[in-house]
Amino acid sequence: MAASGVDYKITARPNCSLPPAGKVRLFALIATISLLISIAFGLAGAWMVLPFAGLELLALAFAFYIIHCHAEDYESITIDGDRLAVERRDGHHVSQMEFHRYWVHVLLRMNQGGEQRLWLRSHGQEVEVGRYMSNEQRLALAQQLKKRTGAFYQR
Repeated sequence: MAASGVDYKITARPNCSLPPAGKVRLFALIATISLLISIAFGLAGAWMVLPFAGLELLALAFAFYIIHCHAEDYESITIDGDRLAVERRDGHHVSQMEFHRYWVHVLLRMNQGGEQRLWLRSHGQEVEVGRYMSNEQRLALAQQLKKRTGAFYQR
């Protein structure tokens, strides 16, 4: 990191352990089993099972599509000199926000579910970070950011 001139950088991604080819194979397996069962029911006289099996597979295909669209999501926090940059990818949308390193406030807020949420705020702008982290990871990140930003930072 020091070679590139960046003081601190962290990137968080969601856990997406199944590659695209695995998702296709899993969908094909589920579709095959579902269609075989629905055809058997159709041959036994319960033909109304077939359209519902088709709807089920359509809903499953849509769910796999949504998972695929968000497989490359990430959050990146970069501290470089006097600048703190946050870059987020959510689906196909990439957003960037920049803060002055020494003016940014690191905030932890408790949500209704009892989880801590990590926010960066400065001059009326704020952004939530750490969406792909556990509570413990967010707390550790908050400590790291507090050490490197605001009034706590010492060169």
